[in-house]
Amino acid sequence: MTHPLEAPQRSRKYPFVHMRIADHSGLDTIEGRHNCRLCNRSRKFFCYSCCVPVGELEELLPRLELPLQVDIIKHKKEIDGKSSAVHAAVLAPAHVRIHTFPDIPDYREETGVVLIFPSATALTVPQLFARNVQLQIGDNYGLPKGHHMGTMLRRRMDEVEVKELQEDADEPEQARRTWTLDNLPVRRAVFIDSTWNQSRGIYADPRVRGLRTVVLQNRLSQFWRHQRGSPRWYLATIEAIHQFLLEVHINAWGLNTAYRGLDNLEITEGFHQLAAPLTKQAASEDVGREAPYNGQYDNLLFFFAHMYDLIHKYYDHNDLIAYRRPI
Repeated sequence: MTHPLEAPQRSRKYPFVHMRIADHSGLDTIEGRHNCRLCNRSRKFFCYSCCVPVGELEELLPRLELPLQVDIIKHKKEIDGKSSAVHAAVLAPAHVRIHTFPDIPDYREETGVVLIFPSATALTVPQLFARNVQLQIGDNYGLPKGHHMGTMLRRRMDEVEVKELQEDADEPEQARRTWTLDNLPVRRAVFIDSTWNQSRGIYADPRVRGLRTVVLQNRLSQFWRHQRGSPRWYLATIEAIHQFLLEVHINAWGLNTAYRGLDNLEITEGFHQLAAPLTKQAASEDVGREAPYNGQYDNLLFFFAHMYDLIHKYYDHNDLIAYRRPI
């Protein structure tokens, strides 16, 4: 088992404490740049064009096996070197691919695909598993008349009605079934990597417009660079991928009672309400692919946590406007 660093300067609210993130302190010892083995461009840790590690990091990185395929649609104006989406492709190369819009697949030809996007008809992950849960949107999330939550999700999505999961015939058959990697209700998840305004243009494309959309249970972003005017539950792409896989895994195989990695992630109370009846006893070291969630995908945040540490070490968030968090 690997553990995150616990440097003295970290507060009790350090978001990644207790998560199963491999020790990334070795990144600080890597000096200089190296040429990418595919395109020969000079890079630091990985090539953000080819999505491969460079130099000695090739043999040192943690590698992940995901339960489903992940596609990332990147807007052509997004700067590759600043996108956290590349982290997923570097750390889970067998399960993640990146497309630059408009050069994208036609998802209308594939089954089992969902788009992570807060449309007016978006489902939650538990609803994909036929869990008996409903969004409480009677007040339209506080939005003006004529708007919906797909226009701008300004309020944290914690208004969730949870009904008891019953182990009897009244529970939906899909929720009672035994889930495996082969029969999950979603086989591919599509994420849009762009600003909010750019994402709406991509969503209008007919190749993705018809996909079922999924909205995530909100957690506060720990990203150090924020879109102007956006609330803190607009996650960086790598955070959104981690959150989606976390929710899928818990709904399929439960949450290990020994896992404490969610303690400081600042996820809505609604998420914890949904996870509570799915919590299961399991060995604290069990990280099997179909075992209750015990940090199996936490290493997706390997580079993200490293950059978080650097930013908080060298910059004062009260003085540096570009890194000042909204409330």
